Amino acid sequence: MLVLDVSVGASVFTTVPGASFFPEYRVCTLKSFKVFSTLPLMFRALFILLACASMLFAAGSSIKSEPVLLESIVAVVDGKVILRSDLMTLLYQYQTTPGFLQLPEHEQTARVLDKIIEEKVLLSRVSRDSITVDDIELSQRVDAHVKGLAARQGASVAALEKAIKEQLGISMAQYRERLMERFKDEMLLSRIRQKHVGVINPTRKEVEEFYSVYKDSIPRQYDCLLFSTISITIEPGKQISDSVKNIAVAIIDSLDRGVHWAVLAKNNSQDFSIDTSAYSRRGSGEPDYERAAMRLSIGEWTDQPVLTKEGWNIIRLLGKKEDGIKTSRILLRINPSQSDSLNTLRKLDSLKSEIEKGKISFSKAAEAFSKDRETSYKGGSFGWQERKFIEPVYDRIVSSLNIGEISKPEIFDGSYKIFRLDSEAQVREYNLEEDYHIIENIAASYMSNKKLQSLIDQWRNEVYIDIRL
Repeated sequence: MLVLDVSVGASVFTTVPGASFFPEYRVCTLKSFKVFSTLPLMFRALFILLACASMLFAAGSSIKSEPVLLESIVAVVDGKVILRSDLMTLLYQYQTTPGFLQLPEHEQTARVLDKIIEEKVLLSRVSRDSITVDDIELSQRVDAHVKGLAARQGASVAALEKAIKEQLGISMAQYRERLMERFKDEMLLSRIRQKHVGVINPTRKEVEEFYSVYKDSIPRQYDCLLFSTISITIEPGKQISDSVKNIAVAIIDSLDRGVHWAVLAKNNSQDFSIDTSAYSRRGSGEPDYERAAMRLSIGEWTDQPVLTKEGWNIIRLLGKKEDGIKTSRILLRINPSQSDSLNTLRKLDSLKSEIEKGKISFSKAAEAFSKDRETSYKGGSFGWQERKFIEPVYDRIVSSLNIGEISKPEIFDGSYKIFRLDSEAQVREYNLEEDYHIIENIAASYMSNKKLQSLIDQWRNEVYIDIRL
């Protein structure tokens, strides 16, 4: 079963004002909200209808009827309202914060409302600072989120769309619209922070001072592994690449002779698209692809195929703006042969043997031969990772190793990889020797938040705030 982000699209029911007069009909409390929200949507709706009907009946039978309000405004910030449902949504999310549930209920509410007010204060800077979010970038972020959500759960976008309809009761278009709203605010907040706070790069001295003061407050790591990898990509031979290029040249010749683009794309492309849904921001794609597209006039296609990491491309320009392009392409992938795969496996096997014989260290081999960009410059090391955050396929391999042992080569997404388990620990504290960059990032975040908070405190005095709780 697909698991969706219920904060997008799911109805949030709140305590009915005045429900203290009828405690048996209280729709939702902080303690019951989590259980209530796990009920299927149909049962939740039915429960609310029954509860409301019961309250109306009970209120009607009393001497003086009281109006029943399911939603209300809890605060107004710079003309923007904060609804009770917004407050209850964030209250529910904060339940997982350590120590939060130990606070009195009124203090929980006050703290969460203050966080929402601070966010609204920040957003009040949007018009004052003329900050905008590009629709192209926003659409691309939503696309990436939807595709990523489907990929993480091993499902197609069509299956995800069905799950959204069943679990949230909304269409994919509505789900995307709500994502757009959420991501737009996130991007605006990020740009406000960038404008007024900028990038903080603490010095070594500042990091060390931060660590000495806040060492005991930095969270520990639990059930963690230190492991490394060497990854070698399976590269197709020149003969195969040239043969695919020749096919692309023949397709361009057919286009020049008047054969319709749509027909050739449908019959040949391994990424068929007559059109694209949005412009791509300049600088967001592969440089060779963008350069070739920018040289075209609208409607033209490249006179020679363009090589990218995905294969040979025939590019057609559909639209051009100052900050983006809109293209269609015919993609011919270059698939390595079985011989190419075997040669790569032999190369990595031989490298593993040299490491085990002591002819070269694992870290030196990773720096010299590994194609994994995230780890090769660090000698192949992933650093200390809590097991729960390790990719399951990696965890399966590394957990079967003894400390210092190297795995046999395995294939992942067109590459052969070997792994070495360097160390393991049930509990560990971050230290400056092994985790300097992590502590540096924590220190930078602390300094950035401190600076931003001082600005928020100042801006709060510049906007109208009306708390109605």
